[in-house]
Amino acid sequence: MSKLIADIIQRPGGAALSFPASDGTTGQFLKTDASGNLSFGAGATFPTSIAPIIAPESKGIVGSVSSTVNRANNFQPSPWTSTGPGGTYINYQAYLDPNLIQFVNMCLGDGKGGYGSTTENYLGDDDRGSGARALMFSNGNRLGYKRDSYMRANATGYGGHSLRMMPLRNTTNAAIIVTLAGYATDYWEQGYEGTNLFVLIPNTSVYSTVTSVTTSNMGTGQTSTDTSGTALTGTYSIPANTTVIVCLASTVSYQTTYRFKDTNYFSGVNNYPTGIICDMRMLTSLYTSRFSLPTSGTCIGTSLLAPLWTKTATNFGDR
Repeated sequence: MSKLIADIIQRPGGAALSFPASDGTTGQFLKTDASGNLSFGAGATFPTSIAPIIAPESKGIVGSVSSTVNRANNFQPSPWTSTGPGGTYINYQAYLDPNLIQFVNMCLGDGKGGYGSTTENYLGDDDRGSGARALMFSNGNRLGYKRDSYMRANATGYGGHSLRMMPLRNTTNAAIIVTLAGYATDYWEQGYEGTNLFVLIPNTSVYSTVTSVTTSNMGTGQTSTDTSGTALTGTYSIPANTTVIVCLASTVSYQTTYRFKDTNYFSGVNNYPTGIICDMRMLTSLYTSRFSLPTSGTCIGTSLLAPLWTKTATNFGDR
């Protein structure tokens, strides 16, 4: 058997290539330093798991999750006749128990939460084009929509609600006062309607250690009037290194047969102080996670809503 033994090999007019003096290890390949010197190097490796894709923070991106619920005839079977929006949910008091757990469940796209019934209609099936747990991002200074809505039930004051959650994080070591603002439609007929702007507040700054949640209603953050649009505003001091969830509840406004106005958006998002960002880990978790919350219960000062934070830690890392 013939052998070709050479330290350097060169083609006519080409660069001289110097070979390494010894063999490499299993799986290595020949690489060049672009000066004619060849050596053995390791091949590329691939991760055993792929990290979730989360939009970059501190880049001016602000997002929310939102759902629209129709109250006319979607929640009649048990248990919503006594514990849900079919009979007891009050939208302008969404920040208070027993409404709060219903607000969160409906905003996350499932009025039933962890109950598991298959006899009830999907919470948005009586509205054309609403979507449940929709992911939206701000365009300019606003986050949300102002739109005309078709609702087949045509149930004036029972037309439905739009619900929105936006996670904001204070990335600094000191509390920051933030002006929060929204714009929302309202309709007042049965006493369950209205609007509400409020904040969900964890008892600690670290996701995984949250054990209870409280609420803060904005100073002018609720109405119970018949209006095609009203401004809601208030200030809140977000604690250092903490993520809170800003919530907006509105009621679709009856216009004429089957036609409703549905306005639900945060405004002034360009004016948040330096150090306040949209928490993309929390936003991604709110949009993608299965929380399986109970359908009723006391939320304020209890652990009922703690999974909004602790599950974010499990899914996307603690902080």
